[in-house]
Amino acid sequence: MKSTFKYIFGFLIVVLAFSACEDKDKNPLNVFDLDNSKAPYVRIKLDQTIVAKGDLASSALSGTVDDASDNVASWELSVSIESGGVATDTVALTTVTQFPSDISIPYTDIAGALGLTVDDISGGDFIRFLGKSTGTDGTVTTVDNYSANVTGQPEQLQAFNFIVLVKCSTISDATVPGTWIIDMQDLYGDGWDGAFVTFEIDGVTTNYTFTAGDAATFNVDVPTGTSQLVISYTSGAFEEEHVFTIQTPDGDVRGPFGPNPSPCIN
Repeated sequence: MKSTFKYIFGFLIVVLAFSACEDKDKNPLNVFDLDNSKAPYVRIKLDQTIVAKGDLASSALSGTVDDASDNVASWELSVSIESGGVATDTVALTTVTQFPSDISIPYTDIAGALGLTVDDISGGDFIRFLGKSTGTDGTVTTVDNYSANVTGQPEQLQAFNFIVLVKCSTISDATVPGTWIIDMQDLYGDGWDGAFVTFEIDGVTTNYTFTAGDAATFNVDVPTGTSQLVISYTSGAFEEEHVFTIQTPDGDVRGPFGPNPSPCIN
């Protein structure tokens, strides 16, 4: 037994010695040498992440682009638009080679790059931007190189996958305070199948819908002193059945909207 143990012990010594010699021949990554292992990370601080549909013609994607580690040679920005869960093709938009840089790209130019006009963009759409950075060492980085806990957190200011939300415009062509009336119809007679109209009053939202029957009416009281009123529509199933009108406090009836109503009434 002692002899067997001696041979086993000797064998382990030889294996460890061989491994040690082999390690000397390697050039392992020094995880503490961070300056030589930093990814070409690009940050963007946007001036706004929400734009009203009515402001698209006069607004721009604007902000500051910076490379945190001073190791980025270029950053390429592409764009697509997502509407109702369907996305356009992604097209190239601009390239930045100086950091930090301020950018300002009119939404009219962004729509044009996609072969659209701003009138083709609706409330509820997402304008999605994808970035690709090339490091001074030639390393190329995209959103695929980062985990969701980086690209999914706005506080990271990451410039590889971010969105601007298009929202419906504020009501400005009618008396805002007072009673607004929503008249809803379902052409099949079984309610609105998950769809609803939203009144956003100074940032507070309330949804209106009905789940059975062929019609419903709601009175919405908008308080005096309200500074912002936004009215929008969110689709459900069987959109070809949904129709509604909106009556302002002045008695002006808008609509009918539908079948297949658009997200904004203004």
